[in-house]
Amino acid sequence: MNLNMRMSKLLILGGTYASLDIVKVAKSLGFYTIVTDKDSGGAAKDIADETLQISTTDLEALEKYIKENTVDGVFCGPSEFNLNNVINLCAKAGIRCYATPEQWEMCSNKETFKTYCKDNGVPTAPEYDISNFTDDSTDKEIEYPLIVKPVDGCSSKGITICYTKDDVLKAYDYAMSWSTCKRVVIEKYIDNGGSIFSFRYLIKDGEFFPYLMFDTYIADPINKKYLISAFTYFPSDLTETFYRDVDQPVRKMFKAMGLKNGTAFIQSIPYEGKIYCHEMGFRLSGGMIFKITEPMMGINDMKMMVRFAGGGEMITDEELAALSTTRSDKVMAQLMIPLDCGTIDKIEGLEEIKSWDGVTDFLQYYHEGDTVKENYMGTLMQHFGRFTLQASNKEEMMELVNKIESTLRICDSRGRDLHTMKFNTDRIK
Repeated sequence: MNLNMRMSKLLILGGTYASLDIVKVAKSLGFYTIVTDKDSGGAAKDIADETLQISTTDLEALEKYIKENTVDGVFCGPSEFNLNNVINLCAKAGIRCYATPEQWEMCSNKETFKTYCKDNGVPTAPEYDISNFTDDSTDKEIEYPLIVKPVDGCSSKGITICYTKDDVLKAYDYAMSWSTCKRVVIEKYIDNGGSIFSFRYLIKDGEFFPYLMFDTYIADPINKKYLISAFTYFPSDLTETFYRDVDQPVRKMFKAMGLKNGTAFIQSIPYEGKIYCHEMGFRLSGGMIFKITEPMMGINDMKMMVRFAGGGEMITDEELAALSTTRSDKVMAQLMIPLDCGTIDKIEGLEEIKSWDGVTDFLQYYHEGDTVKENYMGTLMQHFGRFTLQASNKEEMMELVNKIESTLRICDSRGRDLHTMKFNTDRIK
């Protein structure tokens, strides 16, 4: 089906910035876009063809609208909350969706994911039960630090690094407060200097195609209080290790999960030549990875997912032919700007930076007058925005990052720069 030949209708859940690119991509494919949530306005609603003020959790009202208005597909941005609503709404309304509610549970629940890893030979870090920490003797053989997190958490919420039994007990209660299903994962925290290795697959009709491997560096590797990403670099030096040790077990696991179409990613901890997988996402990335893959190889996973949601093909033969996990002529990166809590009074240097060669995109979450709240610390809501960057080699990329960090200032009313967690490029040497 050529989607540009007729005005297919796509219902998009969520009217905030998280759905803005979804609306743009859908419109470029020829869809009539309808954006809904409980609010009267929003960045995505501002550019949609039609807006509704129906909560994304009101599945009965949305199902009624779908049937009365011949909606062809339903989708949303990378919000896990709204993706859960999309998947359940599609199942309820009989609309095709890349994931079933059961598959979504398998992939988004950290405990279930680790069980699938173990059953299929995917390497993971050692794991413990809370009973190991409830009396004086049971944690004697445990090697700290540990990481404690809700099994159904997202956006880096509810996560703590622990160095003692008392830390674990407090962190367990904290993680439970973020968990809807009231279950927590406790596992060995592999301290490798705060780097994460991630890899992504495209999935078409039950076949799995790796298409991107990259390294991510957390914002606070010393105190480990803010475990959000600060810098992501492509390509990764671990690509060969991935193909040797991880690719085949992961394909086996995806097949066991029954994944048929879509895009999936796994985050892992590299340590002493090995890769330990710890978390999976069966969805688009919040980092808008297509802004990396499109200039690198002409691949846009957001376009694929939107096209599939509206009834089109997940991946074309031409797109499959363009997949490449190695590039020698170009490096790409995303630089995140984490802020301290406070109210933004003045932003300096941003417009100049956006005009520089090598700065290919900037996604801005906060503006002058906005407040970064205390409870945002340690979550993705701490980010002011993210730059997408391109360079010829690693040295050129490091120079560009250093130049951005020395130019950008985001100040409160007292002139205090809220961006104190500047990325140290020595970490990628």
